[in-house]
Amino acid sequence: MSTMIQNPNEIEAFTRRQRALARIHRNIAEKFQLNRRQFISGSLATMALAALGLSGCAPKTPAASTGDAAPAFTPGTYEATAQGRNGEIKVSVTFEADRIASIEADHMESRNIGDAAVRLLTDNYLDTQKLSVDTVTGATLTSMAFATAVAECAEAAGADMRAIMKGDASVNAAEPITDEADVVVIGSGGAALAAAVTAAEAGKSVVMLEKMVIYGGNTNAGEGTLNAPDPERQEPMGIEDSPDFYYTQTFEGGDSAGDPALVRILADNALDAVHWMEDHGLIYEKEVFTAIGGLWQRGHAVEVERKGEQGGSYYVSCLMDAAQATGNFTLYTDAKIEELIVEGGAVVGVRGTRPSSGEAVEVRGKSVVLATGGYSRNAELAMQYDKRVTESMPSSNVCSSTGDGLALAEAAGAGLRNMELVQIHPLGDPQNGGVATFVGNWLGVEDYVMVNDDAVRFVREDERRDTIADAILEQPNDEMWLLVDSTNIKDDRLEEIADLVAKGHSFKADTIEDLATQIGVDPSTLAETIEGYNACVAAGKDTQIAPGKELLGDAVSDPSFYASKRIPTIHYTMGGVCISPEAQVLTAAGEVIPGLFAAGEVTGGVQGANRLGGNSYTDLIVFGRIAGASAAAAA
Repeated sequence: MSTMIQNPNEIEAFTRRQRALARIHRNIAEKFQLNRRQFISGSLATMALAALGLSGCAPKTPAASTGDAAPAFTPGTYEATAQGRNGEIKVSVTFEADRIASIEADHMESRNIGDAAVRLLTDNYLDTQKLSVDTVTGATLTSMAFATAVAECAEAAGADMRAIMKGDASVNAAEPITDEADVVVIGSGGAALAAAVTAAEAGKSVVMLEKMVIYGGNTNAGEGTLNAPDPERQEPMGIEDSPDFYYTQTFEGGDSAGDPALVRILADNALDAVHWMEDHGLIYEKEVFTAIGGLWQRGHAVEVERKGEQGGSYYVSCLMDAAQATGNFTLYTDAKIEELIVEGGAVVGVRGTRPSSGEAVEVRGKSVVLATGGYSRNAELAMQYDKRVTESMPSSNVCSSTGDGLALAEAAGAGLRNMELVQIHPLGDPQNGGVATFVGNWLGVEDYVMVNDDAVRFVREDERRDTIADAILEQPNDEMWLLVDSTNIKDDRLEEIADLVAKGHSFKADTIEDLATQIGVDPSTLAETIEGYNACVAAGKDTQIAPGKELLGDAVSDPSFYASKRIPTIHYTMGGVCISPEAQVLTAAGEVIPGLFAAGEVTGGVQGANRLGGNSYTDLIVFGRIAGASAAAAA
């Protein structure tokens, strides 16, 4: 059993949940003791009256007076609030005398993650009329908060909490899965869905198996930036780019440790990945930007419905809709694959269990696509391969990122490569390990200024991610402050910014000196640093540090000013299964394993020693499509 990396906000949420449950159970115990004392008192009174021949006048218990059971709830609508991942979850529960009639929730939880947990728990509570299930794996923070709020409403309605929170609330225990398809896909993130859509649109039957109850994997939690040379967007911005330049930056940016053939495929097919996603309903912003560690302005950001949403979840929504629209697609969640079925040297299916019930899973297929993601939440694996990683270092990934697919592939004879290469992202949030909760995450690196606790710059802000992360680990307290001003901040971000400041993810001030005081650095030193940086911007050359920043944007001079503490966080694993340019899984000797294909973070060789910011989603779509096409052709 691997140790799961726990982020500080997850530990805090668990503690809040335990405190709430302890309070509820104390109330249960107090009521139980009171009822017991009342029963004993009533019994003694009855005995005394009987001795006097007056027992006919003794008070009777409610159950004795009528044949009807006492009401389960005090009818009415009750409200409660609990802290979820992205903010408060407000719950309104309506009770009738004998049942939970309805549950409504108002929240800002993540698309396809938090909202899925709320929906699943709501259905469970209404169907079973019990509250014994309190978490949906994969959305723990949201589900614990939601479950706590509903339990508080039930307590306020006078429910028998001991009974309503006891026992197994599963409506229907997960049944065994026995199925077959042309193509079997393990995983449900971006690469898995791209493969499934490609195969299903080619007319092949597809079965997708996901170990979590929630589908979408780590793709749901990412920002969704996709790198691609794109003349239509770049030329109006005066940006020169090409697949060749993109190839060079990706290959050399990965210290030439990637497979040149795979990197070439990534670069040559990146723009087609953009167009393919657009054909499947995804909308990108009209202008490109430079993601942190992206090295060039070719990042395509997803146009989201609500500011602050994770763009990656839109890939999942669009591709799931496309897969289901084919009529050739079946999804099973709660289905953990533990073995690849190998017969005659070829992979012909999968076996596993349903975590919620332990029932068996077996699906036969002509081709199998492995797309189970990386191992950024597996403490043992991450620490084994990268000595910078500690058990207390947070991770930006969802809890399903435990590297299951690596063992599956190895058992079937697959080779692994680049396993020692773990990406530590420099912009981790100290609270949740994520890389998005700060003022300016939607801006390019040209707008960033990074200072340490001594209020001085220590690294160029447009450097590679690994270089910045390593530089942070050499600073006081292994942390830094990322500063931006209001020059490129639009009014539609103000509500999001206010929330980030209120929750302590960022700090806001009208002067640099006041900002310095708030974050605990020397005001005069920070003012001097910003003044020097602005002089470099005006001169068009960064001489404040060496090597200097090349992508210089605007001066940091427009109030309000913002600062966000950033720490290194485990973000991505570059190593994984060996694949061919056709996404065929290979042995260590380079031989093809018939019937087995792989794509996404479970593979190695695409990103080299360092993944450029914005290259993950390019990888997911480009090689997911190739894996799907190759699997369909072999089926």
